[in-house]
Amino acid sequence: MPDLTLHLYGPLRITGPDGAPLTGLSRRGQALLAYLARQSGMRAERGLLADLLWSDRSEDQARASLRQELSVLRKQLPQGVLDADRQAVWLDESQLKITATGEGEFMQGFDLASEGFEDWLRSERSTSPAPAAAPVPPKGQDRPPTLAVLPFEEFGADAGDMFADGVVEEITGALSRAHDFQVIARQSAFALRGAGLSVPQAAEKLGADYIVEGSVRRSGERVRISVQLIGTDGRALWSERFDDRLDDLFDLQDRIAAQVAGQISPNLRAAEIARARKRSPADRTAYELTLSALPHFWAHRPEENARAIGLLAQALAHDPDYAPAMAFKAWCHAHNCCYLWVTDGTADREEAKRLVARALPMAQNDPSTLTALSAASSLALNDFTQAKLLAERALTIDPNHAWAWLRMGWTCIYLGDMETGFDALDRYEQLSPLDPFHFNALFGRAAGLRAMGRYAESTELCEQGMREGTGVTWAYRMLFGSLWLAGEKEKAMEAARKWREAHPEITFEMARDMMPKWTHDRQYVEALENLWKDS
Repeated sequence: MPDLTLHLYGPLRITGPDGAPLTGLSRRGQALLAYLARQSGMRAERGLLADLLWSDRSEDQARASLRQELSVLRKQLPQGVLDADRQAVWLDESQLKITATGEGEFMQGFDLASEGFEDWLRSERSTSPAPAAAPVPPKGQDRPPTLAVLPFEEFGADAGDMFADGVVEEITGALSRAHDFQVIARQSAFALRGAGLSVPQAAEKLGADYIVEGSVRRSGERVRISVQLIGTDGRALWSERFDDRLDDLFDLQDRIAAQVAGQISPNLRAAEIARARKRSPADRTAYELTLSALPHFWAHRPEENARAIGLLAQALAHDPDYAPAMAFKAWCHAHNCCYLWVTDGTADREEAKRLVARALPMAQNDPSTLTALSAASSLALNDFTQAKLLAERALTIDPNHAWAWLRMGWTCIYLGDMETGFDALDRYEQLSPLDPFHFNALFGRAAGLRAMGRYAESTELCEQGMREGTGVTWAYRMLFGSLWLAGEKEKAMEAARKWREAHPEITFEMARDMMPKWTHDRQYVEALENLWKDS
């Protein structure tokens, strides 16, 4: 058995001698290993590697970063696999196995914020034919959907202007980080430029489930960018228009790409959920069952949460190692504790703990899975440090992942860092303004404002969140706390009455033991204790 195996086709995987995924490797560390594995003798000059992986830094900074990365990698990899001297870096071929089989293209979905590496990756993908993909199971889709971004039409620009192509390239790169879907390489989509194909024809040609198309109109210093997400039947699933100024082209491309990526993700997720629902639960794959659980999960009601747990349990019966199902099931069990939907949270907390421990090594670079594990870590395990690290890791992989920003916001508020928490919630709302979880962001901001003594603002946001999250009765406890601390005792007791009517078995001890243990908002806990004293 080799000490290290690199699976280069499909999503990049690096496994140890026991076949288990190697966790903790940085994005650049993984890129370095993959690059060396493709070189003659598995060897490369240090200067070339530094420029390849840190194209945006000076030569001295890039070489210093390479030294640091090599030092970390040597500690993480089996002894002797990686070595270096003053001139070169190499891998020991006798301890390494390279697999050239798998579903998908070379290092599918992998990207790196370094122009040199991205150029090499594009070259490898264009010259290395991917192995034949395994057939999709006939009973359903057990993989993320595939998305292609077609060249945008451009109006009002000079001949040879590359602005629209730059926008498309940035959008493609931003979407590639999402991991909730597979993105077809830019060069493949651009090969269809001028072919006169309809959207269904382009989708069939590229093997895509969804197409992104758009246009760029320029007039003086103003630019209008229109974008659409389209299904294979030609029906528009989402469209948006962005108006901006041509002050800094690169900054503008970045802004547009972030907004498009942030808004396409939830809309594509909704389309996939609708597609999965057309099949009976018995015929759905693990991927489809996990998707089917999400609307029940984000409803924030006990009976819906129970349905989500049931669907996720079915997903794990199909595939016991499916990390997204494990992570979201852990999050659901954390909901049972946090929102007091059970009378004894011990079993749910232990199940969340078990699922988090099992899913963590398998999460790899999936930001949605990491985000769900972050939520479970804070809501059930009271491990806010781990929760923040997981959210940060998800955002390093995909800076436009709206739910990761949501969890980062809540976690920072739990830690008492209100300013960072509010900034994260702002970012979440910018990326996904129509997200079905938006009410939870309002509650997060309300919790932070309450801890800061801004009770009127907190009350207003609690009420707004409850209007958006219809049937979310657990939030009456938040409304009670803000009103009580504001001195509006009569209104507070009315909110408390509605909370306890919906959850008649709640006691103060249950609330104290099962709610997340954040320590900087002691007044809120005291207010809850007074509720039982005064009733």
